[in-house]
Amino acid sequence: MSTLRVAVGQFPASNDIDENKAYITSLIHQATQQQVKLLVLPEASMCSFASELEVLQRLAKESTPAFIHFMQEQAKQNNLYIVVGVLSDGGDSLEPRVRNQLLVIHPTGQILTQYTKIHVYDAFKFKESDKVKPADLADDGSMFGVFSVGEFTFGLINCYDLRFPELARALIDRGVNVLSVSANWIPGAYKEMHWDVLLRARAIENTSYVLACGQTAPKGVGQSMIIDPMGFVIAGAGEQVGIRVHDLDSQRIAEVRELLPCLANRRLV
Repeated sequence: MSTLRVAVGQFPASNDIDENKAYITSLIHQATQQQVKLLVLPEASMCSFASELEVLQRLAKESTPAFIHFMQEQAKQNNLYIVVGVLSDGGDSLEPRVRNQLLVIHPTGQILTQYTKIHVYDAFKFKESDKVKPADLADDGSMFGVFSVGEFTFGLINCYDLRFPELARALIDRGVNVLSVSANWIPGAYKEMHWDVLLRARAIENTSYVLACGQTAPKGVGQSMIIDPMGFVIAGAGEQVGIRVHDLDSQRIAEVRELLPCLANRRLV
């Protein structure tokens, strides 16, 4: 059995990319000072995905490649796995919309996984699909974002994806034992309660750790947290910029899954 020190880091991303980089550099410094091996950053860490489509198109073409290179250099310089949200070009000359993606960067700087958001945020009177193209689905499951670090296998969830338990369960069926959630969870009626309840539910029903990271005000609620496989918060942030750190323990996952074998006891698969 093994352990892995992880962190979730929250900050308010804007279209001032240099400011975003400064926040990220500070969060990475805090993480390395605490010997963190994997840092999870929010959805759309590079810019504000609430911007007009023309702005997002320009940023995706002109700024995303350099931002990704910056993140790769940060991973290399700090010997750190990083999960970070970016907006990328639609990948098709006939598709004007951008893609909302999570990248997983290896300590060597290599991009391990590039996950495109499956469920775009068409809710609470917001229409993300007007500007963001959802992932194409594939029978072979290649649209899922899964990667491993030692004995821990991570599955990526991007913000609104959290409201769809079938995504988390599909990741679990692929060997995932840690769910990594990056978000810009927008404030609103009951929204903070939903964030907390849904994160805990995903941990409990899948007997897995949950690493949840969101942007802070003015656009996000913050409230980043790390949740135990039994569903209690073992490290939680409030509204301020910063990180929260915890050691994942593979023995803890095994103990919980023995005590609460709901994955093994399933009858409807």
